[in-house]
Amino acid sequence: MPFKLPLALLASLTASSAFASPEYAIENPLRPGAKAAHCSSAQTVDGCIFHSVAGDTYTARLPVGAGEHWVARSAEAGEVTFEQLPASEPEGGQAYQLIKLLPNPAHNADASVTFDKLTGQADTLKVIERRRISVMIHPA
Repeated sequence: MPFKLPLALLASLTASSAFASPEYAIENPLRPGAKAAHCSSAQTVDGCIFHSVAGDTYTARLPVGAGEHWVARSAEAGEVTFEQLPASEPEGGQAYQLIKLLPNPAHNADASVTFDKLTGQADTLKVIERRRISVMIHPA
């Protein structure tokens, strides 16, 4: 004979799990990047998010070695622009390339940003690493 849970117990288990709320990095589960961890100021890692409110800007810190550099692009035209900053001094033997992200403060948007690490000469550039982040933008 199969085990049967009393109907009242089953109903209470279903009800309690239906209203359980997961913890989000940003309390807005309807936005694509809401579950992502905030991008650290130490190093920008794959899958993190920058949360821009009223024109906030951020700087991505990406590790580089000799003969390497990063390029940034956004899938959503006009939502995020980029500015190359002078490279940081090596810290503990690791140099970082700095790219300033300038979200468009006029739009409420979720933008995807891809960073590609390139190596090689101009005619033989090769992508050796890719990181994708989200930028959640709230208008000013």
